[in-house]
Amino acid sequence: MKKFGILFAGLFLFVNVASSQAVDDRAVIPVAVTLNSILRLNVTSGGNIEFNFNTLSDYENGIATGPAYETRFNVAASVDWRVSMSAEDLNLIGTDIVEGDGNTANILTLDNIGYSIGLEGTGDEDSFTILFDDEDDLVGPLTNSETFIVSPGTLSNAGDITRNAFVIKWRCGTAEGTMNSASILTQGVAADRYATNVFLVLEPAP
Repeated sequence: MKKFGILFAGLFLFVNVASSQAVDDRAVIPVAVTLNSILRLNVTSGGNIEFNFNTLSDYENGIATGPAYETRFNVAASVDWRVSMSAEDLNLIGTDIVEGDGNTANILTLDNIGYSIGLEGTGDEDSFTILFDDEDDLVGPLTNSETFIVSPGTLSNAGDITRNAFVIKWRCGTAEGTMNSASILTQGVAADRYATNVFLVLEPAP
């Protein structure tokens, strides 16, 4: 009886010790990060540019750039980017004088419109490749083909609108840079209102 009592007590102690041991368990917590590309372009001023030729001097010398002929835009991007510019039409099209069949009668070649690009943001100059950089006094003509006016430089150009802010400085008939070298006067362009739409397109840099 004594031996049975000792054996029973030993078994009870073993079971009790075994049941008090820690039991392993685990939970799974999924963690993920989704990075969505951010590409936003905003024209903040100068969304409508109008050159009015009112004097013979305007016809002979053109209208130079100035506050009234500036378009400001900025870019917010999480990746490297580039902006292209192009005119909708092959020429500026007369809108006031129209033929009887509805076709416009007059055209003004796009190369009479010129522009330069200036950096106004806080971004490092090495972050941008600027076509017709205003700082270098370069002026080029408006064209109908896709022209990349701002692209990445040797450094990344990803950043916010404070960093990526630019100004397009327009002029007309000034024969600067690679614009049309003839004055509006010598081209013999008829009096009319000539217009086209200009597109700015933002895309990721390749």
